[in-house]
Amino acid sequence: MGLMVDWKKIPKIDAHIHLMPKDVIAANRGNGDPFVEYGGVYDYQALMERYHIETAFVMPFNDPYMLSMDFKVQTVHSNLLDIAAALPEKLCCFADVDIRNSLDETLKVLDAALSQDAFIGIKLHPSNAGYPADGRYYEGIFEYANAKNALIEIHSYPRAHLPDDVCSPIRIQNLLKKYPKVRLSIAHLGGMQFEALYGLNAYFNFSAVLPDMVERFGIGKTNEILRAIGVEKLVFATDYPDSRCIKPNEIYDEYFEILGAMDFSREEAENICKNNALKMIGG
Repeated sequence: MGLMVDWKKIPKIDAHIHLMPKDVIAANRGNGDPFVEYGGVYDYQALMERYHIETAFVMPFNDPYMLSMDFKVQTVHSNLLDIAAALPEKLCCFADVDIRNSLDETLKVLDAALSQDAFIGIKLHPSNAGYPADGRYYEGIFEYANAKNALIEIHSYPRAHLPDDVCSPIRIQNLLKKYPKVRLSIAHLGGMQFEALYGLNAYFNFSAVLPDMVERFGIGKTNEILRAIGVEKLVFATDYPDSRCIKPNEIYDEYFEILGAMDFSREEAENICKNNALKMIGG
């Protein structure tokens, strides 16, 4: 299978990570939360150097309680800007959405965020928000993004036994039927409902789900799944420091070991690691 590609040494973008503001870390240190214990900017800078990560995309949670101390989306955006400013040209951010606010207010907040160079897209997390991906509120954001040519990343890691879970691929299909040209990244490959995403006009990152798939299907079958999705659509991402089955300090090594055991060529690996992400954010 493996073509002896050293994924660790390939220059890369990690297109889905989580870092935390200093005040949130200080208030929650010691509670065992991996986002707090491993989510410091300068700790992550050391990993970037070690693993040849040139750029990383910092994701919000659609839960202002995670990234602010006053639980307001505007403060989340301010904190994300501070995180990006700590490592200029190395960290970019996605804008947050708080469905407690009216859609009109959210669109104004998104306008303000996307006017900042550090923000390169909008993150939607149906599971954290407890709101269906194809609900009217999120549809309004798709309509906005489609008109603005803005990139959306949507969380899709549904419970395997619920085909109509709030973040299930079938709901994303409904949105793409209405907005077929929207710029879209689908995080976590749709979980174990990945087959429903085959052929969709989107990019797909394998953050969080890659080791889970290997644990369930093995290397060979997971390799086949990634190829079925399309090498030209795959984007390297880890969800660092979060994982369902790997310790935070082992995530990158485990990812590179898995990918190194697959049949991707050097050129394909370079595209997955960096070039596809550049195309995704380039519009």
